[in-house]
Amino acid sequence: MPPCPRFVPVSVFLVCFAALASSSWAQSSNGEHLPSHVVPVQLLELVPQPPLVVLSDLQLADLETWTRNFAEWQKWAERWLNRRQPGKWAYFVERSEKPDPPIWLDDLCAFLSDDDEFMRACTLLASWRQDPIAARERQTALSTVTQREAPTRSAWWQRMHVDGMWSTTRSNMAAFGLFGAHLTVQVEGRLQVFVAPGILLVSVPGLYGRELAPATDWGVSYRLFNAGRSTVHFNLAHAWMLAPSASLLNTNMTLAGFSFTFRPQPH
Repeated sequence: MPPCPRFVPVSVFLVCFAALASSSWAQSSNGEHLPSHVVPVQLLELVPQPPLVVLSDLQLADLETWTRNFAEWQKWAERWLNRRQPGKWAYFVERSEKPDPPIWLDDLCAFLSDDDEFMRACTLLASWRQDPIAARERQTALSTVTQREAPTRSAWWQRMHVDGMWSTTRSNMAAFGLFGAHLTVQVEGRLQVFVAPGILLVSVPGLYGRELAPATDWGVSYRLFNAGRSTVHFNLAHAWMLAPSASLLNTNMTLAGFSFTFRPQPH
């Protein structure tokens, strides 16, 4: 009998081993040949094969229909689940019912949830089991925590203030800040402080009527409210005149007024 190969599969090795055992059993210790008997060999399946799942065309069509309908219901529930949806011809539209998945989808996902063809359907099935209201509350809470913990970054131009409608805080000084600009940095909450002295064009009384004089100022800003694409702030600053000339006022004064900044366009 030819020898077995050195590297063979397990099944071939078992066949060779059975043949050798049968040949050696046929010879006795004194060299006499005994009648040989075939030793039955049962090959074991060492690696179990994955189950074979076959879906009919009708089942595939049902799965596609449910996947599409449930995805549309999720979009509807995200907006109208806790509210009444107004209709065109009626006061309110009847609530949309959550579509039930095929009864065999649960067993299918137990074996083929990682399959590319059924991964989306199995993911939607997991969402179908959840309470949509509780899932929305968890998502809202997670988004709130993420936004709170995320570092707030803004471009420098979002801190650039355009000044206007400023006046002195003392009644005996009729000075007005007409136009200016300053740059701030946030301190805490709504409070901001000037990063560097700003510039301001001031109208002051002079010997021959009112005069326009440039000034520099430094102070604090407090955010009030949003108006369209801008934010309105209240400012309190101390200003120093850069060209006193023939002004009747002192070269420095305290001014209060408003400013606005531009907000970024939402994506």
